[in-house]
Amino acid sequence: MGIHGSPKLLPIHPMELFVGRRIVGSVFGGFKGRTQLPHFAKQCMNGVVKLDEFITHELPFDEINKAFDLLVAGKSLRCLLHL
Repeated sequence: MGIHGSPKLLPIHPMELFVGRRIVGSVFGGFKGRTQLPHFAKQCMNGVVKLDEFITHELPFDEINKAFDLLVAGKSLRCLLHL
């Protein structure tokens, strides 16, 4: 779903949880770093996963605030910062 600009409360009534609905959260889409990261790293090194395609912006490090603004506005997927 992405990142939300500011913290918000979920508009859900507690009774919805009693009729079978549930709230599920995940970090990194459920990616398990300890067990899946080595395989993912091999895929990146072999060119199966092309990480460069996920970089949408490149900015100098002193424009880090602009990088966050782009991310929060939904205009950037990943921003590469360089010195």
